[in-house]
Formats: sequence, C-alpha cells, structure tokens
Amino acid sequence: MAKQSTGRHRADVEINVFETMELRSRRSIRESERKRATRAENRAARRARRIQQITILDHNHKAIRAGRFVVSGAAPVRFAKRKRVRSFLTMFVSAGIFSTVALPAYAYSPEIAAMAHFTTTNAADIANTDGTQNMTVAEAAVANYHRDNYQSTSAAELARQQTATRYLSYAGPTAEDFVSNPPYSKLDGGKILQVAAKYVGSPYVFGGETPAGFDCSGYVRFIFSQFGLDLPHSVIAQSRLGIIVKPEDAQPGDLVILDDLSHDGIYAGNGNFYHSPRPGDTVKLAPIFTDRVFYVRLATK
Repeated sequence: MAKQSTGRHRADVEINVFETMELRSRRSIRESERKRATRAENRAARRARRIQQITILDHNHKAIRAGRFVVSGAAPVRFAKRKRVRSFLTMFVSAGIFSTVALPAYAYSPEIAAMAHFTTTNAADIANTDGTQNMTVAEAAVANYHRDNYQSTSAAELARQQTATRYLSYAGPTAEDFVSNPPYSKLDGGKILQVAAKYVGSPYVFGGETPAGFDCSGYVRFIFSQFGLDLPHSVIAQSRLGIIVKPEDAQPGDLVILDDLSHDGIYAGNGNFYHSPRPGDTVKLAPIFTDRVFYVRLATK
C-alpha cells in the first residue's frame, strides 16, 4: 500500500520555491547595479576622451584645432564688462548730459547773453530802442548791484513793482471825480466805445480802477463814471444793475458778464468786447471767449 504524503513535505516544497524567487530577485538587483555602474564608467571614459581631445593653447594664446574642437585663447569677455570701454562710455554719456543741461542755463543767463550782445539787462535800453533786433528773453533775471551786496530780481517781479509804483503815484481824475462832474451827459454806444478804447494797454492791477491799473470791474466802473454812473466796483453788483437783454439784441456799450459772475467787460459788437483780462495782461479789445455770458444794458438817470 502506497505511503501517503505528509503536510511537511508540501511545506518544504513551498519554502524552496520562495527561496528560489528571493535568489532570482537578488540576482536581478545585482545585475541592475552592475549595468548602472558600467554605464557610469562608460560615460566617464567618454568624457575623459573628449577632454583629451582638447589641446591646451600654446604660449602665444592662439586658437588651435584639436580633434573636433577649436579652443579659444581666453574666455570671451562681454563688451559691457570691459572696464575701459565701460568707463569711456560712462564719461561720454555724462559729458553729453551735462552739456545739454548747461546749455539752456548759459543761453538764458542775461548777464552772459548781454555780453554776447544777444540782449541787454538794462530795461531802459529796450524801451528806448525802436526797431531793435536784439532778442529779449522773457522772465530774465535783472541784476541790481550795490556796494558789497548783490540782489537778483525777476523781470516779472520788477514789472509788478513798477506797476504798483505807477498805480500808487497816479494823480489823475478818479471815478469819483468823473461821477461828480461827468464829461458826457448821456449814454451813447459809440461814445462809450471811444472812451473805452482810450485805455487800451493799461495794465491789469487787482482792485485797480484808474488808468494806472484796472481789474475787470474797476475798468467798467471807470468808463461809465465818465457818463455820470456811479457803478459799484464788483462784477456781482454790476450784474444787478440795468436790464438783461437777449444776445441777439445786445448793442455796443452793453455790459458783457460771464454766467459765473467771475468777469465782465463792455460789448463792442461783432462778438468782441473791451476788458481787463488777468494779471500780467492789459486792457484790450478781444473776442468774447465763451458763450456762457449774458448782457446788461445800463441807463442814465
């Protein structure tokens, strides 16, 4: 009768199978490691051969061909990193910037320009010379020299001081004088424009109401005082006098008042008016510069 197999024999067989698989796994790992090592050695060998193909430069630092490579004499230096070139470019650009900035200052220096006969620092020379072709520089500094002292005043400030001096020294008739003894007995558009035109060129002075200097409402007050009207020195107050007329019905001699009550003048017809515009300007005949205006007609008593 055949002998039955035991469970121990089967266990031994299973153990042998696992050992075989483990041995195979270890063998594959070792083979993979050897292959990686071999590849690394091959790469190192190829790198060494390439390096050997590159011949070191001779003492003259000339590029020579070695194998597939050409070796340059030295590592190329960027153009911007070359110290001498960079220093030269920096100095060149700096000199150009300095010259550009300095030129206008030189050209607009009144003292230097006067020496070169481009202009003069003497205001009287400019005022008394007709037909001169000398170049007058606006806002040039006018120099005033004193013993052991130097003072510089801008042309605009000097003009303002002169205007203020003339205004304070004015001794002619005032608006009050004309109101008490008006040269004209009734309002007439043509005559109003003739009187208004007499003062073209008078400088603007804030609060002024004489030919030595007008602001807008001071100019209107002075003109109409010569017709016996004692107008207030205020655009707002002047706008409340007389009657408002339509723009198409406006006549020369009517008041032109801006809608925001910031300015007024005397209508001259054809879209123009006499007015004293702004600081630095003078009384002039000019187009009405906005359509946001209304017209007021005054009348004598």
